[in-house]
Amino acid sequence: MSEDFAVRLAGFRAGSLVAGYRLEAQVGTGGTAVVFQARDERLGRLVALKILDPALAEDGEFRRRFIAESRAAALVDDPHIIPVYEAGEAEGVLFIAMRFVKGGDLRGVLHREGALTPGRVAAFISPVASALDAAHAAGLVHRDVKPANILVDAGADRPDHVYLSDFGVSKGAMSSVATGTGQFLGTPDYSAPEQIQGLAVDGRADQYALACLAYELLTGAVPFERHEGLAVIYAHLSEPPPSLGSRRPGLPGAADQVLARGLAKAPEKRYGSCWDFADALRQALGLAPEQAAAAGSDAAMTRAVSRPTEKPGTAGGADTRTARQRVQADAGSGSDGVQPTRRPRRRGVSRAFSMTVWLRQHRVLAVAMACAVLAGAGVVPFVLASSPSSPSYSRVATLAEASAGHGAIESTAFSRSGTTLATADSNGRTYLWNVATQTLAGTLTDPSSAGVTSVAFSRDGTTLATADSNGSTYLWNVATKTLTATLPGSSSGGLNSVAFSPDGTTLATADSNGSTYLWNNATKTLTATLPDPTSGAVNSVAFSPSGAALATADSNGSTYLWNLANQVLTGTLTDPSNLGVNSVAFSPDGTAVATADGNGSTYLWNVAAKTLAGTLPGSGSGAVNSVAFSPDGTAVATADGNGSTYLWNVAAKTLAGTLPGSGSGAVNSVAFSPDGTALATANDNSSTDLWHVR
Repeated sequence: MSEDFAVRLAGFRAGSLVAGYRLEAQVGTGGTAVVFQARDERLGRLVALKILDPALAEDGEFRRRFIAESRAAALVDDPHIIPVYEAGEAEGVLFIAMRFVKGGDLRGVLHREGALTPGRVAAFISPVASALDAAHAAGLVHRDVKPANILVDAGADRPDHVYLSDFGVSKGAMSSVATGTGQFLGTPDYSAPEQIQGLAVDGRADQYALACLAYELLTGAVPFERHEGLAVIYAHLSEPPPSLGSRRPGLPGAADQVLARGLAKAPEKRYGSCWDFADALRQALGLAPEQAAAAGSDAAMTRAVSRPTEKPGTAGGADTRTARQRVQADAGSGSDGVQPTRRPRRRGVSRAFSMTVWLRQHRVLAVAMACAVLAGAGVVPFVLASSPSSPSYSRVATLAEASAGHGAIESTAFSRSGTTLATADSNGRTYLWNVATQTLAGTLTDPSSAGVTSVAFSRDGTTLATADSNGSTYLWNVATKTLTATLPGSSSGGLNSVAFSPDGTTLATADSNGSTYLWNNATKTLTATLPDPTSGAVNSVAFSPSGAALATADSNGSTYLWNLANQVLTGTLTDPSNLGVNSVAFSPDGTAVATADGNGSTYLWNVAAKTLAGTLPGSGSGAVNSVAFSPDGTAVATADGNGSTYLWNVAAKTLAGTLPGSGSGAVNSVAFSPDGTALATANDNSSTDLWHVR
């Protein structure tokens, strides 16, 4: 902190009141800001209050942009972005109030531990990459990724949680870095060449900083360590990074190649996203894709990929379920059951959408492998006819049940790493598949011998929740394939849907008796019950991306929005067709909700206004059993009872493509990979199709 800066901040000390926050202790400082532990006197909440140099507030353009960008950053939803409570100007200073994290920052970790192990490095780089990609998708560039801006929330009984903080100098994508006062925004040790030169920057500048950070975590020193600031800047502009081996012998040479690409002087030569960089680094360091190490050995997996022989086409809407399954599906419908145009609803639409890392990193290879496998059987994968202006899709593989007594696949979900796919059937089995090899990695058998209606992975991928038609939810250790806990349900109502909150702390389960239950995932205890206002069966639940709200959709045609902080109903979305809602999903930015009904239509709703924003019409005869947003929110996938999956352009509300089902069974569940290049569709024919989407 400069002497002038210190003088300007002299009035801010413990006990001072700033914008309703009582300062308690100074916990950090930098060249243009100081951070206090403070107490929000309105809510009694402990916060981290960052106060910027008052001189910056004198620049009107900087002041306007700072407030606008801070508020925009607060709307970006990712579990690894520090929650921002407020940003504004008070008493001539700019401030940001954020969640207070007691564990310190990554700078402290480096100071205590020095160079970290490859596993520790990946544990920090991957979540930061996720946070940055979320910001970039929202049109923001962080521009100051460094150890001091990565907070580590440590806990004795849980893994450390990583937060990316300090979006105060962020700016819209493709923006330059100059300010009205000529101040350089960013830190030279981590600044990309285009940022130093004052050129337009986008998310690739943050990737460059992330690569600098990865280099520092692996070696204990920044890549361009110089005594003079100008020498640092010159090195970023013109010198290649030193090899990792020159700083820390023993690291694999492949990691140098990854870092060289992440630190490329030209932005277009870097990786397509921060996650791509992080995943490539993991592989170069000899690590599995995120959370994949828990999935078990590839050598122990048994090949179980079917070779489809059916001709492409749209199948009929035959209902192949047993009478028992139909009765279970209609239980608690709140009607006399006479709905001639409505196919009995399908349960268990999972929205545990995850990043199919392998398919994204090796998308061309994935298709080539599938073609080679299928060609060996004399079958060529079906590719939809398309024009240059329309999307194209190809079925990469079909994952078929290998055991006797095949059941309809009711639910499918990717682990967040995208390495594992869970598929659950009506005969009480849940299958775990290795996505990269399309091989069976394990089978989980329902203890009640009841049909599994819904599955969901925890955020860290270590736990899978399975809900059954007898009303129980089972928690499984994914690595060992063992049952770890049972959450009991009501004595008479089967469960229809299960979902983990984005931070993994809460599990929501919904039953046919009209209740939604909230469970503490750590203690396995019931924390709240949300009763359906019309006593209808709750068919589907979905957490908002921030985890602050929950949507519950019922068999009486209503979708309810709940505030989870106080379990208060905040809004009702009424199905225009007055039919049961089978599936509900939030858009990635949390501003929209999609609801799918028994009449074949999907409705898009404005969450803030609680108003209908658009209708995606169905085939007219098949219920929509599942709905999912693409990770960027531009597309929606809907699966219907007639066996097809439809892809829609959200902005135009127009059909973009149709994916035919396998055989004649209904499609019951769909799940996108977060980058939108992979889609899983599960159907009545005991199989799940993996699609490559371009």
